[in-house]
Amino acid sequence: MKKSPSFSAPWLLPAVFLLASASVGFAKTQKKSTASNQETPSALLLAAMKNMTTGVWSVNGTVSLEKTIKLHGLLSGEDYDLTMEPRGMRGIAIKNKAWVCSDRETWHAGSPDDRLPYDWTHTPIMAGRVVELPFEKVGAEQRDGQTWLHIRLKVPDKKIDPKALPQYWVVLDSQGQAQYIGHVEMPVISQAANSVLYCSFDYAPSKEKIAPPPLGAPVDDKAHGFNDIEQHKFEWKGKIVRVEVTPKLLQSEQIGEFTYRAFLKDTATSNHYGVVEFPNDALVKLGFLKKTVS
Repeated sequence: MKKSPSFSAPWLLPAVFLLASASVGFAKTQKKSTASNQETPSALLLAAMKNMTTGVWSVNGTVSLEKTIKLHGLLSGEDYDLTMEPRGMRGIAIKNKAWVCSDRETWHAGSPDDRLPYDWTHTPIMAGRVVELPFEKVGAEQRDGQTWLHIRLKVPDKKIDPKALPQYWVVLDSQGQAQYIGHVEMPVISQAANSVLYCSFDYAPSKEKIAPPPLGAPVDDKAHGFNDIEQHKFEWKGKIVRVEVTPKLLQSEQIGEFTYRAFLKDTATSNHYGVVEFPNDALVKLGFLKKTVS
């Protein structure tokens, strides 16, 4: 069966992990008092990252390898609502439920483990070993009454391409306390693809909430056959319809990581056919397909 592209979950790590050995001396200096350490770039970065572990955050930016993918949407802890352009593929994950839309119109059940766009957008703001490395202040600017502090990984080699180093713009309040990360540019290692991706994202607090897709209510309380659906296909386009058929499976294909499309014949009527999309392994549970494991 043909398998269409879908969200997946490769391992992503900040590329600066390759420079972890350079942080040994720095890590040993972290035993200073908390008060004397508050204003260091690394301390401000860590504080901003911790602030972003709660609440809802908008994200907008790009991931580049051979091609550039645009991403925008919302993050909230492990939940997300993200869209990849130019395809317009959108994924929503809330706790243990997920939904995917690949045509800007039709939603399918997905898997909460399908987290590729989330990993791309969340890894740069995830508190981890990156904050154990030394950062230096590059500059600061005022934006809408806030101070944006530009910091960059500090390395001995001054000739290194800045694009190869993690760079953060930390938003500070009037007291100089870190609020959140407003912008980040950094390389990220994809262990699954054995390559380095370059991420550039803007973040901001959002008043929006991550919610399930608006599926709506069925058109009525009746169960309809394929013939009814054919007669009302323009009126019912994009709406939910209860279906009752005595099906015979003629053909099926996998159109997403956890979604199948089946071409069915209603054996209770003559010459009535329909295309139905099933979430997860519903076709297996209904006895139409045998589950195979590769």
